[in-house]
Amino acid sequence: MRNGKVFMTPDKLSELLFSERQRERNRIARILHDDFLQQCQMIVLALQSPVADLQAIAEKTGEAMSLGRDLIVELRQPNTSASLKRRIDALALAVCAPAGIRFQSRLSAALASQADGFADELFMCLAEAIRNAVRHAGAGRIAITEEWQAAQAIIRVTDDGCGIPADVLRQPQSGTRFGLHGMRERAASLGARFSIRSDDGSGTTVAFRFRAPSWRSPAGSTPDPSRRMGSSAQRKGSKK
Repeated sequence: MRNGKVFMTPDKLSELLFSERQRERNRIARILHDDFLQQCQMIVLALQSPVADLQAIAEKTGEAMSLGRDLIVELRQPNTSASLKRRIDALALAVCAPAGIRFQSRLSAALASQADGFADELFMCLAEAIRNAVRHAGAGRIAITEEWQAAQAIIRVTDDGCGIPADVLRQPQSGTRFGLHGMRERAASLGARFSIRSDDGSGTTVAFRFRAPSWRSPAGSTPDPSRRMGSSAQRKGSKK
């Protein structure tokens, strides 16, 4: 350290950049494996069937193409210099509004303004839950909320859709269609506890619980609920 500044050697900088690139590659590979490739495999199996249902295959192909577009939207989101709020709003505008789904995000100013690697991973967790609700749940409303319980913060994504089958919830690693295993892994990498509650016909709630939130104010006080940022409610058409 010299004059209060920290100098990084070229080797250390190169190592840091390589580590970051590798982390990004792993994240993209996880998205492709858990979602897109699973859809492609379903199409291949359907085509190999001696009693192939062309209409069903066409529908699966359409779903795969739609999923591919959604993934591109996510991967082309503003980089980590953009705030978490901005990225969430952009995703909701891209995937919720066209489906006529009402969307609302209520995050504290401290969390909404995050724009770092942590915010990037948290965004991917939230985006997975949002995409599941849009694609599989038939939801009419999706909401992201932030709740504080003493020193802990709970981020929830809630929808009013059809819920997730009980057998998928019992075996989350086999539920690749819903990306549950990927969300669980990402939550662990953030130091959060992942949980999901879903009742048949009563919607789904995905929760990420943080014991020592990194966005907590320096003074250590819980964010003032009156300063929560109600971001956006996109609508396209009327859906009750």
